[in-house]
Amino acid sequence: MIAVIADDLTGAAELAGIGLNYHLKTEIDTIVDTNSNADLLIIATDTRSLPAAEAKQVITDLTRQLMQLQPKLIFKKIDSVLRGNVLDEINSQLEASGLQRALIVPGNPLHGKTIVDGIYYYQDKPVHLSNYANDPGFPVTSSDVKTMLRANGSIQLLKNHQQLPSTGIIVGEVAVEADFNRWVEKLDNKTLIAGAAGLFNSLLNYLKPTVSADDHPEKTFNTPRLFVFGSTFNKDGHNIKNGLLNNIPVLYIPAEIIFGEKIPAAIAENYVQQIITVLKEKGNCIMAIHPNATSQKSIEPCTLTNKMGFLVNRVHQQITLHELLIEGGATATAVLQHMHISKLTPVKQMAPGVICTSVPGNQLYVTLKPGSYQWPAIVWQPANLPDYK
Repeated sequence: MIAVIADDLTGAAELAGIGLNYHLKTEIDTIVDTNSNADLLIIATDTRSLPAAEAKQVITDLTRQLMQLQPKLIFKKIDSVLRGNVLDEINSQLEASGLQRALIVPGNPLHGKTIVDGIYYYQDKPVHLSNYANDPGFPVTSSDVKTMLRANGSIQLLKNHQQLPSTGIIVGEVAVEADFNRWVEKLDNKTLIAGAAGLFNSLLNYLKPTVSADDHPEKTFNTPRLFVFGSTFNKDGHNIKNGLLNNIPVLYIPAEIIFGEKIPAAIAENYVQQIITVLKEKGNCIMAIHPNATSQKSIEPCTLTNKMGFLVNRVHQQITLHELLIEGGATATAVLQHMHISKLTPVKQMAPGVICTSVPGNQLYVTLKPGSYQWPAIVWQPANLPDYK
């Protein structure tokens, strides 16, 4: 077994899609299932959104539980742009596992994310000059890797031709995709390895080099199908005309729900009924936050995702959803928590990072997408509309 601790749910799903390409029996859980017989067991946390002290405790507990399963290794999935409590979580996992050395190789050259001479670049420009500077939870204000990690001299930055020290936390620079392979070749069972999708793919290729073609069946969508877009909605310039996106109605969450100290019951129920009516008539609906709603007034991201989770669950309680497509790891975590879903089985990689999963014992399919990725064209294809008469 290969185990993974991911700092958010969509990141976990992204690695699950890579596991599918290697024909690994893959599971995504929010808790450690001691009876799991998965080849690839991915534990999805929401530690990126948690306070550092709470995130550290979660990682400590999960590491100890996973070690009881005696996996071949425990990979630490972090954000490719180093958002979140990266060093706090790495230190907790090192302490819980008894390992003396950690190698962090962030970035993803395929998506223009590279580290050269201690500076993080996105699309060949320092990352703090990109849209990542506007992240509501972890705005990137510097492109210096040590500053991004809030390190105080406790880490070493190395190029891939340099030798790893025997102890400590090392950050590996990566300029091209092949650099991941060079870092992976340096690993041993005394090293904690941490990174994003590019590094994980190289790791699986190193451990199990035969990659089979993507022969999973084509995914066909059934309705009711609900899209859930979080606060980053429309950052990619979705072309919405007359309240429609790709012929799917967009219903914005009322401001009274977004900014109210408590969710107003009558307004929430009215909004839920609007969604249900659209789902019954059209088969598809998009739940979203108006792009101008939070431009003048801020709201805690965790408060917002919790409210969205509540609304989605209310919809599902009154109409049986067949498809749920969620953008953003924190939003997805909140939705699944409200729906009491703790396990997902990857079914199909729709596009890199966009993974369709099934819920064991349920007819519901959940497709997950990181907020920084775009939806592939396939999700907008017509769905099979049931007869409600």
